[in-house]
Amino acid sequence: MNAERAFCRFCLLALLLIPAVPAELKGEDWPTYLRDNHRVGATSESLGLPLSVRWSIAAPTVPRSAWPGPDGRTIEGHRLRDRNTFDDAFHVAVVKGRLYFGSSVDDQMRCIDLETGKLLWTFLTEGPIRLAPTVFQERVYFGADDGLVYCVGAADGQLIWKLRPGSVDERLIGRDEMVSRWPIRTGVTIQEDKTHGAVAYFGAGVFPHENVYLCGVRAEDGKILWKVDNLSEMNAERNDLSPQGYLLTDEQLLVVPSGRSLPAVFDRATGEFLHKKTHAWRSTAGGVIGSTQALLSDGQIYAWGADHVLAMDVATGDVGYGWFAGRQLTVAGDAAYAADGVHLVKLDRQAYAVNSRKRHQLEMDIKALETKAKAPGPEGEKAKADIQEKRREMTSIAEVGVVWKIETPNEARLVVAGSMLFAGGEGNVTAYDTESGKEVWRAEVSGTARGLAVADGRLIASTDTGDVVCFGPGSAEKPKAIRFGEPLADRAWKLPADEAAERVEAGAKQILATTGIREGYCLVLGSEDGRLAVELARGSDLDIHCIEPDATKATSLKQTLAGLGLYGTRVHVTQAPFDAIPLPDYFADLIVSDTMVRSGKLPAGLTPGEIARHVKPLGGTICLGPKASDDLKPWLEGAGLGEQAVIREQDGLALLQRKALPGAGSWSHQYGEAGNTACSYDYRVKGSLGVLWYGDPGEGQMVNRHDGAVGPLAINGRL
Repeated sequence: MNAERAFCRFCLLALLLIPAVPAELKGEDWPTYLRDNHRVGATSESLGLPLSVRWSIAAPTVPRSAWPGPDGRTIEGHRLRDRNTFDDAFHVAVVKGRLYFGSSVDDQMRCIDLETGKLLWTFLTEGPIRLAPTVFQERVYFGADDGLVYCVGAADGQLIWKLRPGSVDERLIGRDEMVSRWPIRTGVTIQEDKTHGAVAYFGAGVFPHENVYLCGVRAEDGKILWKVDNLSEMNAERNDLSPQGYLLTDEQLLVVPSGRSLPAVFDRATGEFLHKKTHAWRSTAGGVIGSTQALLSDGQIYAWGADHVLAMDVATGDVGYGWFAGRQLTVAGDAAYAADGVHLVKLDRQAYAVNSRKRHQLEMDIKALETKAKAPGPEGEKAKADIQEKRREMTSIAEVGVVWKIETPNEARLVVAGSMLFAGGEGNVTAYDTESGKEVWRAEVSGTARGLAVADGRLIASTDTGDVVCFGPGSAEKPKAIRFGEPLADRAWKLPADEAAERVEAGAKQILATTGIREGYCLVLGSEDGRLAVELARGSDLDIHCIEPDATKATSLKQTLAGLGLYGTRVHVTQAPFDAIPLPDYFADLIVSDTMVRSGKLPAGLTPGEIARHVKPLGGTICLGPKASDDLKPWLEGAGLGEQAVIREQDGLALLQRKALPGAGSWSHQYGEAGNTACSYDYRVKGSLGVLWYGDPGEGQMVNRHDGAVGPLAINGRL
């Protein structure tokens, strides 16, 4: 069946099938990312112009995405663009006058009154929340980098259920954040099912070789209906599926974006893997393709690339329907709207798709002729003439399917609301009339507007600086500006004074002065009310992680730190027993104890052997005191590090400082050492390795394989 007939068949089926968003979520709400599970970003709701700012929310610091981008670098003639963009802003959901968004800055889900901007409730997690929630039947569903999926009440934020898809609670350092080995980077998508009612879908994990998971659970109670845990073993363990980006659904299929590769498709009812196609960028793909962003329409997966969107048949993964130029795309009715950073265009979607197939074939013909054109004599001359003819033909059909075209750099986000198209860009949000392309409204914002939502008479813009801005019809006398937490640079955090305040404050100063450690990672054992963590944060640039075994105390500690604006930004809390701390080996530059500082006693259940594995080699320090008792040095000796560590008493503190790992080697030259032997003489590295950390500099500063593939060097604990 040809593409035109397939398009008509899809339109007919669209009238008959149950919509991709449950019926309850229709109307003026915006219950999930880009409004529905097709991720189209279109609503029939119209807004009255002009709009003005009603309120705005600012984060305590600018968000950092999970992955470093390429920063527009050009390699081999291709301009690299960031295609892992699922967490480029705090994207929102809006239902029944309440706005919900998660924060990757301070690890909190927030509920805001849409009319006033008033904070209604917060829910604290143990890791960044990178994707928008889904709101369904008075419940809010979301996932976090702590490896958990959460369901909380929409009205009060109370926990209803939570689920860990990964096999255990195990964390590592990911771009300077402490994250689960199996973080939730797909969000949670809800789809009604005739058999099970509402089903919640999500993925977990990012590294295919370390297992990734895909789950369908009952939305009501989190009961697992199916779980795919063998994805990493497929294709002789060469499967590249990394579930990252918002999931998409239709009546039978579940589409899973996969980072910078193309999406995978599964049977929604059973979790059965159906296909994950690869298309060559030099030919069938039409260019560099694959992203965390996609949408469903016309029976096609519209998959984002660096500079165009590729349409693939959702049932088969085959290409052929169309190639759409642009970095952003949305569809509404028979139209499509695309932006490439220079122009914004309205397209007759089917006519443009048909024409794009002709243009793509001409491009392929020209590439084939370019090789022949290098031949001497008549053959080469004929090929050159044919190339010119085909280029003229491409020029003649370039505008087929284009309804209107205007100049604008706005290409960060497109959404349609009634007869208006909203385009987010650097420093502004602009509205255009969909019939004429005429600009009808514009407003300034801080940063780039990468998230847009329209609901309940409001336009909400989310920017890459961490702002969430609400616009409403008419004028507002004085917009309400809200900031959650003081700016981190102010260091204005202070707990109310109590009998231990002076002792703990002095202890924090002594620890920092004696150890000289003021940056890196700090582990606090026996965190009490968080005072030591707060004082260490104020006096240093340490990233502080508190372990609290008691669930009630951990919750109270999180709330205290959140009230100061410290939680998730400078201080983090993990609720775990001391004998099963989920944090990684070798990460801590400094290990201390609030309990020890204020009482002179170690927390109950703390064993030196378990704690020692977290100490960073080559300088990591355990510091206990401030009044070192006679039994502290023997306790530290019980860590079992032997000659790996130096244990001493200094200024009334008992210190253990770790030295180099026995048998650890170095790689000081391009080929190992000065003799170019390509040997490191490292005897510790053996099989069954796993990811310990990952992070910057990322692809933006990596050496290109053709420019000069210089390998990294490692010596004395520095890479």
